[in-house]
Amino acid sequence: MHIPKHYFHDRSVLGLLAANAALFLVTSISVVLGVNPDENPTSIVAYRDTTKIGQIGGPTSDLYQFVFFAIIVTLASFMLSMKLYSHRRHLSVGMLGLNVLLLVMTIIIFNALTKTL
Repeated sequence: MHIPKHYFHDRSVLGLLAANAALFLVTSISVVLGVNPDENPTSIVAYRDTTKIGQIGGPTSDLYQFVFFAIIVTLASFMLSMKLYSHRRHLSVGMLGLNVLLLVMTIIIFNALTKTL
């Protein structure tokens, strides 16, 4: 894969790559430490308060998919950002910025699913 000449010299790209790496580590550590199958073997998959169905449970091993999601999204945004950099720098930086938002939302959603038990 071709790496653009000035990709790793751009300060905004380096800052966003560092933020993406840090948030990926926070997400991974949060998920690995937050899933405790011994304490509660089920997790909330869906909660529908308006239809009075209640909580729909599932195995806690399904919560590890948040780590796989974070890996896929981070790698995809890095690769696409690298490909777009030589054509459109602002789109490349925007993609890395949106990945930061996506990783933050992943942490929030994981905590919402695990802390309501």
